[in-house]
Amino acid sequence: MLEIDKLDAFYGDSHILHAVSLTIAAGEGVALLGRNGAGKSTLLKALMDAGPRTRGTIRFDGVDLTGEPTHRRARRGIALVPEDRRIFPHVSVLENLELARHACPPGVTPPTPQEVAAQFSLLPPILERRGDRLSGGQQQMVAVGRGLMARPRLLMLDEPAEGLAPVIVEDMAREISAVRRRENLALLVTEQNIDFARACTDRLLIIDSGAIVFSGDWRTFDATPDLEARYLAV
Repeated sequence: MLEIDKLDAFYGDSHILHAVSLTIAAGEGVALLGRNGAGKSTLLKALMDAGPRTRGTIRFDGVDLTGEPTHRRARRGIALVPEDRRIFPHVSVLENLELARHACPPGVTPPTPQEVAAQFSLLPPILERRGDRLSGGQQQMVAVGRGLMARPRLLMLDEPAEGLAPVIVEDMAREISAVRRRENLALLVTEQNIDFARACTDRLLIIDSGAIVFSGDWRTFDATPDLEARYLAV
């Protein structure tokens, strides 16, 4: 479904991603692990044309996305939940979700905010609450729910577990996994929380200094303990 071939990304003169190649199949969950500054967020933004200048090939369902702006990529079925969540503070949770329906692909009927909220235990009780009255965990679930409002086929989550209490992280992993199975949704998640990433995905990539240095399943990762020490330890 998603094919990336020799993707380079730049901020000004800074070369951040170096010949990144990967594929994600329909319904597959892939974790992208790496230290801060390794290039994880840059890769997600590059896939959405949301900041870095890129060179290389990105294909989605066989269509070359070169030159396509962010809104068109969204309407092809790609959704990004950014690391900083970007909840609209002065409108309700319900309105935050409702606004995201505009990214739905042509011919696809979006869900209602209530249908999306029902998939996450934190959301139904707070639909009328303003965005600036939410806890960090509530904000994160609103951001994830907003990503689902356009019925994407690929959902990208940037550091969703960062700064959240362990019980919230555990619940979020379980609920996102359930949505993946129910919707046959592909997932690309960047994380430093290995337990969360493992619970949501089928396999993993490790990125270091803007290059992919490992690609494999979790069993292979567990059998190679020096990977964590070399590329993930702080």
